[in-house]
Amino acid sequence: MPEPDPRGQVALLLCESLLHVLVEQRVISREAALSAIESVHELTEESVEATAAEIGSVSLTALIERIVASFAAKD
Repeated sequence: MPEPDPRGQVALLLCESLLHVLVEQRVISREAALSAIESVHELTEESVEATAAEIGSVSLTALIERIVASFAAKD
């Protein structure tokens, strides 16, 4: 099993934080952010199915699902 990529994890957290800021500042809508995240989610699901890729013990789709959940929790 490959080791988690710390740079990739930091980049993912930075992207998630940026999306939250953009929504909070009303630069983009919550729906637009969720649409972008869901698009990435679909692409990663396809990628994981095709390659069975994982980051450490957490799958790519699980990481994206966490981001979706963080947006779903904000109303």
